[in-house]
Amino acid sequence: MDLFSGISPTLYSSIYNWLIFGFCMIVVLRNYNVEDNTIIYAKPSQPLPALLIVLSIIFFLGNRPLVFGFGDSYQYSHTYLNITLEYQSPSLSSEWLWTDLMLACRDSGLSVHTFFTIIDFFYFGLMFLCCWRLFPNNTMISLLFFLSSFSCYNFGTNGIRNGMATSIILLAITFLIEKDWKQYISIPLMLVALSIHRSTMLPSAAAIIAAIAVKEPKYAIRFWIASIAISLISGNAIGNIFAGLGFDDRMEGYFNMQNDANEMSRFESTGFRFDFLLYSAMPVLMAWYVTVKRNFKDRTFNIIANTYILANAFWVMVIRAAYSNRFAYLSWFIYPLVIAYPLLRMNIWEDQDRKTAQFLLAYSGFTFFMFLIGK
Repeated sequence: MDLFSGISPTLYSSIYNWLIFGFCMIVVLRNYNVEDNTIIYAKPSQPLPALLIVLSIIFFLGNRPLVFGFGDSYQYSHTYLNITLEYQSPSLSSEWLWTDLMLACRDSGLSVHTFFTIIDFFYFGLMFLCCWRLFPNNTMISLLFFLSSFSCYNFGTNGIRNGMATSIILLAITFLIEKDWKQYISIPLMLVALSIHRSTMLPSAAAIIAAIAVKEPKYAIRFWIASIAISLISGNAIGNIFAGLGFDDRMEGYFNMQNDANEMSRFESTGFRFDFLLYSAMPVLMAWYVTVKRNFKDRTFNIIANTYILANAFWVMVIRAAYSNRFAYLSWFIYPLVIAYPLLRMNIWEDQDRKTAQFLLAYSGFTFFMFLIGK
């Protein structure tokens, strides 16, 4: 049953963005005039309010109308209702788990809305679990950094499979940073994500490299800067090389569009996206400031920051592809962690509470502004 059938996609987006921005403003006003760093030494917070917000969002977005305005969700609903595939055996070369999940829900008689609610439960639920594990003292504030991020709503209603898979990677990262046997839990979680969306091979590989090899952000930052030069000099050539690697068939299709003038004419903005690059640079700048400028040493932050930077460097090199924002999301889903972790876990400034409020204001304000001008 369509509980919210009378709500248009535009109004759906408006409700989400206004409510999340409102919650962010409450936190901003509460901390803006506090010239202290009590936010760092706060006692473990009660996660129930944050959990209630997440459950409400899951219910609201999971029961969205089955209309074209929600992007890929419209196609997924038709696929779900008319699926003719058979159950697949586990395989590293296919997205078998996504297919089997869809078949299991369909064969159980679940409606499309229930299926979407399950997907959003994983997407937002694992996001919440990541915040709870990494920021037990500030679960709500860290969650708001996620919920107010630029791509959060879109991957909860449009690129839902990508969103679900990357949230599993978020949980995997919370185990990867452990120093005991629990770090190995990250590997099966990454394999689960890979079985849902093969593109998660990129952030998984970046996270493993960050934990084992590239342990200092300064080296990852140099690689990121080099990737800009490589992309500018090589043009489409480097993207075609990556497309030929075959880790995701969709990538090859996007690059075929890139080389087809008629196809690319459908996109308003093509070529080297300096606007996306500027947006992507903010976590890199945060990592530089914390680890190079201020010389803070924190293994967890280094892994988080390097995972983002390495994955984003790959996107920079394929930035000209059609739908390059989908590749950008393979790093952007970690964006909130890179910004929030120093604010909520590292004693950097004497007025940390105010600085956190200022960052949240700028962070959520940018998303809200882009929502307003995009209506």
